[in-house]
Amino acid sequence: MTRKTREQVWRELDLLGEDEVRARLVTNPGVVEEPGLVQEWLAQRERVASALAETTSQLGKRSRQGLGPVKLLGGLALLTVAGVALGFLLAKRKR
Repeated sequence: MTRKTREQVWRELDLLGEDEVRARLVTNPGVVEEPGLVQEWLAQRERVASALAETTSQLGKRSRQGLGPVKLLGGLALLTVAGVALGFLLAKRKR
C-alpha cells in the first residue's frame, strides 16, 4: 500500500469540495484513508474562511465609521488582492 503525500490528499479533497468531504466524514468516518490530513485540510479551510470573514468585518466597520470612499476603495482593493492570491494558491496546489 502506497501512502499518499499531503499534497496528493489535499488535491483530491479540493476536487471533491468541502461539502462533499464533510458529508463523507459524517456518513462513513471509518472509511477515510488519511483522517489526519483530512482534518488538517478542513482546519486550513476554516482558517482561510475565518481570516476572510475578519477582513470583511473590519472593512465593514471602517466603512460605517465614515472613513470616506477613497479608504473604502483601498480596503476593497486589498480584499480583492487577498482573494486573487488565495485563488492562485489553491489553483497552484491543484496542479
